[in-house]
Amino acid sequence: MSKYVGLLTAAGLACLPMMASAAAPNLTEVLGASGVTLDGYVSGGYTYGFNDGRVLGGHVFDAVTDSFDLNQAAFTLAKLPAQGAGAAINVIAGEDAKLLNAAYGDASPGDADNINVTQAYLQYATGGLTIMGGRFVTLAGAEVINDTANANISRGFLFAVAQPLVHTGVRASYKTGGTTLYGGLSNAAFTVAGSPDIDTQKTVELGAAFAPSSASSLAVTGYYSPDNGGATDTDWLLDVVYSLQASDMTQFVLNADYRTSDFGTSDDQVIWGLAAYGNFKLSDANRLSLRAEYLDVSDAAGVAGADNDVQSVTLTLGHKVVANLELLGEVRWDMSDNDIFPDGATFEDSQGDVAVKAIYKF
Repeated sequence: MSKYVGLLTAAGLACLPMMASAAAPNLTEVLGASGVTLDGYVSGGYTYGFNDGRVLGGHVFDAVTDSFDLNQAAFTLAKLPAQGAGAAINVIAGEDAKLLNAAYGDASPGDADNINVTQAYLQYATGGLTIMGGRFVTLAGAEVINDTANANISRGFLFAVAQPLVHTGVRASYKTGGTTLYGGLSNAAFTVAGSPDIDTQKTVELGAAFAPSSASSLAVTGYYSPDNGGATDTDWLLDVVYSLQASDMTQFVLNADYRTSDFGTSDDQVIWGLAAYGNFKLSDANRLSLRAEYLDVSDAAGVAGADNDVQSVTLTLGHKVVANLELLGEVRWDMSDNDIFPDGATFEDSQGDVAVKAIYKF
C-alpha cells in the first residue's frame, strides 16, 4: 500500500511546478472579463516643407515643418454595453494635444498643454436609443482626430477650416434598421484660440446616417451655433459624407461641406468644399490612398488672405511592418489663386511637403 501512496505523492509533486507556472491573466483579460476595454496607440513623424517658412498654411497637426514630432500618445478606457449604463475616456498627449486644447478656445497653441482629454462621457442605452453626456468627437467629416483612423498623414482643408472637432454637451441617437438619427445640444462648436465659450446659447446638432447596404453609407449632419466664442454671431454647417466599398481592395469616400458665419456688421463668411478619397489595398501589407480637395473661401475665412479658391492633392503610401506597426509616407501639394502660403518673408500661391509617420497600436 505504501508503494501506491508513494506513487501518488510523486505524481502530485510532479504537478506542482506546472501549477505554479500557470500564466496569470493580463490586464486586458481582467478588464475584458468585466466588459471594460483598454487600447491605445503612439504616433510620430517628420514633415519637410518645400517653402522657406517652416509653417504650412491651412494645415493643422502637420503645420510646423522641418521638425520631428511626437504627434499623439493616446489611450481609450471604456465600458459601453449595448444596453444599460457605461462610460468612456480618451486622452491624447503630444504636439497634437496642444492644438486640440487651443481649439476649445482656452489658449493659443503655443501656450496650451500637451495633454488633452479628447473624450470623456457617460452613456445610457436602451433599445435603439442611446444618450450620452460629456465631451465627444464631432459627427462632421470623413477625417477624424485619431491618427489610426485616417488614410492620410495630414488632415485636409475641410477638417482644418470648415469642421468642428469636439463637442461638450449631450447627444441622443436612435437606431432603427439601417438608419440612425442624431440630435444634440452643446457649447459653441466653432470656438477660436483665446476665445472660450462664455455664452448661454448652445449649438444644435442634427444628423442622420443611412446604411442602404453593407458596402455603402451616407451621413448628413447639420450644426447651428448662435455664437462661437464671440468671433461671430451665428455659424451654420451642413456636412455630407458618402462611402462606398467598391471591392475588398477599393474604397471611395466623398465629403462635402457648406458653412456660413455671420459677423453681424459685415458680409457673411462662406466656406464650401469637396474632398474625394480613393483608398486602395495593394497587398496584405501595403496600401495607397489618394485625396483631392477643392475649397472655396470668401471674406477671408479660415485660410489666410481674402477670397480664395484652394486646391490640394495628397498621395499616401502605407506599409505594415507587423500587425500593430504601420509606416506611412506622403507627398502633398496645395495651390491657391492668391499668394496665401508662407515662404520666408513673403507668400506664394502654392506649397508642397513630404512627410513620414510611424503608428503603433496596442
